[in-house]
Amino acid sequence: MRFHRFLTVAFAFATVFTCNTVFGQATGTQTLKVIVPTSVSISAPSAATITHNETNSAQAFPAQQWVVKGNAKSGVNVSFSTGSAFVNKDDATQKRDAKLTLAIGDTAGPGTWTLGNPSDTTDYSKNDEVAQVTASSNGVGRANLNLTVEFQTVEYGLFAAGEYSTVITGTVAAN
Repeated sequence: MRFHRFLTVAFAFATVFTCNTVFGQATGTQTLKVIVPTSVSISAPSAATITHNETNSAQAFPAQQWVVKGNAKSGVNVSFSTGSAFVNKDDATQKRDAKLTLAIGDTAGPGTWTLGNPSDTTDYSKNDEVAQVTASSNGVGRANLNLTVEFQTVEYGLFAAGEYSTVITGTVAAN
């Protein structure tokens, strides 16, 4: 009986040492991907109002900061344009020209920002009521674009009193 027990223990011991090979993978891999869609945006500042100082000088609004962002690798194009010259709220025949001037403020990201057409003025007397300024980038980034709008007076007292307004539209698109 002892011998039988010895054989059983010896067999179990031999089985443990001869069957220690494990079949399976020693390493594994997993690929993780993030898909980033193209995104471009433009954020307009809130409405602004100034009171004419009753001089013959152009009346400039403080520079209005528009925030433009784009993650397109080739950059973005942005334009700002008037819908019309300044028009009197109570008498649409009373108009004053609008001048737009664009400047590049703070930027972030690897893209470089450049001005295309930095300044333009309407000429309502010649039916040109659209002034347009442009800028662009050549890569991913954000820019604070400072847009100055001027109410062209020429000679104070030769246009009706009242509230004059124009609407500026900013448009951005990927290159």
